[in-house]
Amino acid sequence: MSTTETHEERHASWLELFFDLVAVAGIGMLAHLLEVDDSDSGLAVYVIAFTAIWMIWACFTTYSNLNADTTFVAVILVGMSALGVMIAAVPEIRGEHATAFAVAYVVGRFVVARPWRRATVVVDLPIIQTSFGVVPWIVSWWFEGTAQYTLWAVGLALDLLMLLTTNRDRLLADTQARLDRMLEARSGRPHNPRHDRDHGDREIPTTIEAAETDVPHLTERLGLFVLIVIGEGLVQIIDGASEAEWNRALAVTGAGAFALMFGFWAAAVRWGYAGIALLPEQGLSPRLSWPAHLVATLALATVAAVLGGVVAAPSEQMSDHVRLLVVAAYVGYAVLSAGIHLARTAYVVAACVGVPMLVAGALVALLPDLDDQRAVWLLAAGIFGVLVAHDRTSRRDVAPA
Repeated sequence: MSTTETHEERHASWLELFFDLVAVAGIGMLAHLLEVDDSDSGLAVYVIAFTAIWMIWACFTTYSNLNADTTFVAVILVGMSALGVMIAAVPEIRGEHATAFAVAYVVGRFVVARPWRRATVVVDLPIIQTSFGVVPWIVSWWFEGTAQYTLWAVGLALDLLMLLTTNRDRLLADTQARLDRMLEARSGRPHNPRHDRDHGDREIPTTIEAAETDVPHLTERLGLFVLIVIGEGLVQIIDGASEAEWNRALAVTGAGAFALMFGFWAAAVRWGYAGIALLPEQGLSPRLSWPAHLVATLALATVAAVLGGVVAAPSEQMSDHVRLLVVAAYVGYAVLSAGIHLARTAYVVAACVGVPMLVAGALVALLPDLDDQRAVWLLAAGIFGVLVAHDRTSRRDVAPA
């Protein structure tokens, strides 16, 4: 088996940035979806829709990452079109546009699965070349309501399960074994002139080629998506402020929401990787960076979406449901980040991330009669506690003996 490597460091192309513009619209549309229906079923559809949109973005990002200058513009444009249809369908995803969302998802997955060299295996995002996770989406075309969304969830779960459980070496070995069996079967087949004419002079490769991720480029692309999520959070805050009465409550709540988004930017982008707070660059393998990035951006997007509604009514008290939602997303992000640092045996960094955010989340969840202003500033204090702890431990580590 051979490996393809990227020798030149490169940055996101204009085409890739153009593609990301569609993702910007998607994050904003999903925020409105959560704002319109924050019930348990609405939240489930929101998570499924976010994961599906992220999956298409990840597949096409991987395609451009591995192909660099040989990326086909037409493939990216079709991907943008499929993603655009999915996003446009979000407002009516629980109604007449649900099937359109599913069809666009299937089209995007099949298009990005096609333009690969023969015997090339994408080892860090193998779902890009597989179709079994897409089958439930195709079946869902003939269903409506809960059954349809359940099939979507099953398809996404199959893809994510493969991503988490498939070993790189085993994937290459299994693919090579299938190729060997095909070559053996072909060599033992009697001569067929018609078959030979159909295939022309193309030679079947004998060795599987592993397509390796351009890691610096992937680092930039993952960071840009996190930046899109945080940027859309700021848009939601500004939009909420435009609808509220301009008074002291709005000033205090808006400032706290802005501080919270700034803190997330510092922790997840400036000093983070793949959306994980305080994680050094390439702190995870490309394979593990994908699921970590999905969960981190989902949590950040959920916090940002809730903030828009909070800023729009700063004098009111959070409902129990909204409080539970924002705390779950906030604490979930803290647990994910701290857990990854614990797995890397970076115990001090795990404490720097986990303790301030978990304390802040617990206070917001447990304190009775907490108004929006204090709740937002408590969450902001938690993320700033992460930054202060990080700064102090960094200074201690570099201090002369």
